[in-house]
Amino acid sequence: MKMRIKRYKFIPAVFLLLVLLVSSGPALTAEPSTVVEFNPDDLVIWAFGDIQPRNQTDRGFFELSVEDVSLMKNVDASLCVGDIVQNKTGENPAESFEWFYNTYKRAGIKDIFEIAGNHDARDIDSYLKASGKPLHYSVQYGNLIIILLSDEKNSSGSDISDGAFLWWKNILETNRDKNIITMTHSHLGGSGFVYNLISYRNVQGSERFTEVLKKEKVELWLCGHTHIPSFFGLSKRQISSLNDTVFMNVASIREDFVFSDAESRFIT
Repeated sequence: MKMRIKRYKFIPAVFLLLVLLVSSGPALTAEPSTVVEFNPDDLVIWAFGDIQPRNQTDRGFFELSVEDVSLMKNVDASLCVGDIVQNKTGENPAESFEWFYNTYKRAGIKDIFEIAGNHDARDIDSYLKASGKPLHYSVQYGNLIIILLSDEKNSSGSDISDGAFLWWKNILETNRDKNIITMTHSHLGGSGFVYNLISYRNVQGSERFTEVLKKEKVELWLCGHTHIPSFFGLSKRQISSLNDTVFMNVASIREDFVFSDAESRFIT
């Protein structure tokens, strides 16, 4: 697809090849999985995050992104890895969330499945009211299950409770015949990224998850948080010791560096 806005980048993530079985559709749920309607022959998902606008210029990055995505008519759903709002001092989070969802509607993609990032977690109640979804839930498309785990606290890393972890673990253990995608805001410690060295910015208690990944299979782990542009080569890792799980940072909608572009991913 030829983009009108040169600085906005869609990065295909076609390395994930999933055989999707026909079902009644994909599913959304706080505990079990919600099933959602989709075309089993060609599932396309737009993955993005770290919008968190500080001003109208930052809002423009997402508005341009949505404008370009709207030109694509075959996208089934969107995944947002969090940090929808900045939640800076004096910001009205309700107005910021309203702007986000109203802007997103212009993409023409019916379903969006989002999580709270650390900036959203500064006002969890506003996030829950705006999204209408629980902090942790799963969605099913045929034989693909997407598990979404939000930040629960306002901190530099992703704080995920033991209860949510055990719920995630149970889904893996009881769905070994399915393809699994897990989504968190921060990156998992031990996922091979150089920024794992700053441990307080990882998913807290990452070893809980990595121990499970040595035995159970997750095809793809999506995250955001760092805002590091993909051209540094720091956005994707496949870890053989963790059952060949592919870890992918979907990059950032907000442009934080003079040399960076607003970026996101398409998963097919």
